[in-house]
Amino acid sequence: MAGTSNYIITGSTESGKIDMLEMIDYSLVKLAPADQSHREFSYQVKKAAEGDYITQIWGWDEKVQRDFHAKDWQQKRPEIIMYDNNLIGTIAVIENESFIEIRQFFILPEYQNRGIGSFLLKRILDKADRSGRMTKLAHLKNSQVASLYKRNGFEIIKSVDNFYFMERKPVGNIIQE
Repeated sequence: MAGTSNYIITGSTESGKIDMLEMIDYSLVKLAPADQSHREFSYQVKKAAEGDYITQIWGWDEKVQRDFHAKDWQQKRPEIIMYDNNLIGTIAVIENESFIEIRQFFILPEYQNRGIGSFLLKRILDKADRSGRMTKLAHLKNSQVASLYKRNGFEIIKSVDNFYFMERKPVGNIIQE
């Protein structure tokens, strides 16, 4: 998969031709462990990616959101998603013998809908499939991210308040790693 590219198509122009925004080179997508210097970026990317959805449900309370972030940061620091050495998002992946759980998966809006999230999700799902493990996640009901997860085989297993809890069963042959 490394080095594969994808064109981002934005729609048609007055002439009817389709514009190509830019070519995505997936070899430039990297993950790096978050350290203390990434804490504020991690908060800001969540706010940028999910803030409107949170505001629609509960309103935005900066102190409450910073407290939630501090708790999440303490429990599990995410990895930092980079594209061409630019910080563009976060993702936390928690693994055990039975399942892989995805948390804190946020990408800055200007990098969304470019295939980067799908690329990273596919890498996680490939690992889950090879090891025969379930993949789990949760997201806000009003978030548009549900379509990404459904396209990749996730099913809603539970609905609680404003959240959907989703799972994806492993597909294919199990390979011992």
